[in-house]
Amino acid sequence: GHSFPTRHSSDLLVKVQGVTGMGLHLTDALGRDVQLGSRGEPLFLPLGGNIQTWNVQPTRTSAALTSGAFRAVVDFRLNYE
Repeated sequence: GHSFPTRHSSDLLVKVQGVTGMGLHLTDALGRDVQLGSRGEPLFLPLGGNIQTWNVQPTRTSAALTSGAFRAVVDFRLNYE
């Protein structure tokens, strides 16, 4: 089986559809937690760059774990200055 980190804070986990017992934990390119529904810390693009990266990690919750195909949707709002 797989060993996933466990988190219990719902403002850190994206809900998935199709399975229980896990969510998706998002971090920015600097490894900072993405707080869902909140404005994040500024991220700067390198001069001439146009790519920003976030990381996604499956993370256990306290619910019973079921297996199978799952999906999740994340909407991002970006502000450019």
